[in-house]
Amino acid sequence: MARRKVLVAGGPASLTRRFPFRLLLGGLVLGVVIFLALAGVGGVLTYHVITANNAEEAVNPQSYLLSSFTSLNFTDRSGGEHEGWLLFGLRGAPAIILCHGYNSNRSDLLWLGSILRDNHFNVYLFNFQGPKAGESRSDLGPRQASDLLSAIEIVVRQSRVNPNRVGLFGASVGGYASLVAAESNPKVRALVVDSAYTSPEKMFDSQIESLLGGSSGIFHGLTDAEFHIASLGGDTYPMTANLSKLVDIPKLFISGRDNPPLAAMTETLYTQVPQPKRLLVMEHSGSSLTSEAERKEYENQVLNFFLQNLSLSAN
Repeated sequence: MARRKVLVAGGPASLTRRFPFRLLLGGLVLGVVIFLALAGVGGVLTYHVITANNAEEAVNPQSYLLSSFTSLNFTDRSGGEHEGWLLFGLRGAPAIILCHGYNSNRSDLLWLGSILRDNHFNVYLFNFQGPKAGESRSDLGPRQASDLLSAIEIVVRQSRVNPNRVGLFGASVGGYASLVAAESNPKVRALVVDSAYTSPEKMFDSQIESLLGGSSGIFHGLTDAEFHIASLGGDTYPMTANLSKLVDIPKLFISGRDNPPLAAMTETLYTQVPQPKRLLVMEHSGSSLTSEAERKEYENQVLNFFLQNLSLSAN
């Protein structure tokens, strides 16, 4: 009996049909691997930005030979404790609260605080973050605004301080917080902000660009999403929507050319706020003044603004 030959189909033709599927699958796997790698790098960058905290206090009030001061801590609305110094000026004079900037602490503003105190203002400096503050991560503004509102409440209860009139100075994150507090608290009568910004997301993007050495659309999308996830559950303040509430509050905006992204945002904010207002453009912001002459000019501008707009009298 003759044997039948069975032909098995599926040689080269079958391989040809499977190749596009395997290529698509390989591309998909490669895409997932690349996405996870970028997300991982983005996560590291995001964590670096939101946990940056310079806790080393290089100086204290004694360093400036200030003897008339007291330690004044306060508890924020979440139960965290914040360390502060109250420098005593003229009894019954208003207090100027100095809010440090990103990756900074209260000691970095003592040079300015000592000048304001020497001109009879009461001055309060405090830390947004600290061992008892419960703030290991920053949302770059809203949490700091809430802390500042708590600080105002404790400062105006001090017997030597005018309980109805407060001045605010804030740099970067402290500037955002100061703008929110000025919109929210009628006791704020004069406001200085240095290198401010319109939203925490804008500040976050500027820090990511600084780390990368430039803009990256891929990283912006990933890191922005990761920043939003890290900030979930925090306070929100529609700062730009409430700028009209700053009417009748004298405002000084300081823009430093050494940080173009923040300078642009500061000048944008300046155009949006109502009068009275003034814009001061300098080569460097307060956190990066490079010479004694620049620092003296900066001090004089801030001091003269408060002397002109925040009377030392008790009325």
